[in-house]
Amino acid sequence: MSAEKKLSLLGRLKNIVAKTRRRFSWRGRIKDENISALDAADIQRQAYKHAQNIRHTAYTPPYLELAAQLLVDEDQIFRAAASHLTLIAKSRRKYAPEIKAVFAEVIAGRKLSPEKLEYLSKKLEEI
Repeated sequence: MSAEKKLSLLGRLKNIVAKTRRRFSWRGRIKDENISALDAADIQRQAYKHAQNIRHTAYTPPYLELAAQLLVDEDQIFRAAASHLTLIAKSRRKYAPEIKAVFAEVIAGRKLSPEKLEYLSKKLEEI
């Protein structure tokens, strides 16, 4: 890297640091000084946007973890998962169509024992 590019890069970094220091200089103060209303509104706006991004990207429907347990071979875990998913579908109507689709997919796509197939069919009818 040439000397001119280094100085140019160093100058840009100094500008960024200076802008950041001026903009958020209130954070390092120990004294009881007030920030401007514009800075406060800007900080609140940025915090709100950050919180919205986290909430929308991190959301997973609660039934998906239970749906994975329908693929377990152990009968007790299978029955518990099917029962809990049925309760969720009954109490939260917005999840009912998706849970029905999961049940139908498990019934159609996986070879279940006759007991499990009958149990899952009954739970599907309850929804």
